[in-house]
Amino acid sequence: MADITCDVCMDLLPLVQDGIASEDSKRLVEEHIKNCSACAKLYDIKAVPAVNSEKIFMKFKRKAQAFFAILIMFGLFFGLGLTDGREMFYNSLIMPVIGVLGYIVFRWKALYTLPALMLVMHIMIFVLNIIRRVEYWDFYSLVMWTVIYGIFVIVGIVIAGLLHLAFRKENGDEK
Repeated sequence: MADITCDVCMDLLPLVQDGIASEDSKRLVEEHIKNCSACAKLYDIKAVPAVNSEKIFMKFKRKAQAFFAILIMFGLFFGLGLTDGREMFYNSLIMPVIGVLGYIVFRWKALYTLPALMLVMHIMIFVLNIIRRVEYWDFYSLVMWTVIYGIFVIVGIVIAGLLHLAFRKENGDEK
């Protein structure tokens, strides 16, 4: 094989280190580094550890899911807090958005996770209001509003799920 000059080796070195050089270029650089200590030192100095993009993506995904989970909790508390006020009809917008966020975090498990979480949170708010002597015990309204808001959440989950399936099929993914 032909020997390459140090200038050619320096031109090829970043490509070899990034893993995008052809096999022939890689072989030429490796042979040159065996015979040239200056280029070998430069290769060692510039060597960058391989980046595990999947690990970085999974770390980002976990952080995004944690952020969305916090948004879900805040949204549920905020929306359920609006139940007895004039602004309670904003829940027709808030709850489907919570359903979409729930689908992002839980996928299809959100169909039962979010309504159950909403019921628990609604009971907690209700009990706190009773303790503060703001509200009297009215189990019927508690169940009624939880069911109504649950329907809105389920609508958001179904919309997000169907859009996810549609875009996945459009892109040709089979997962």
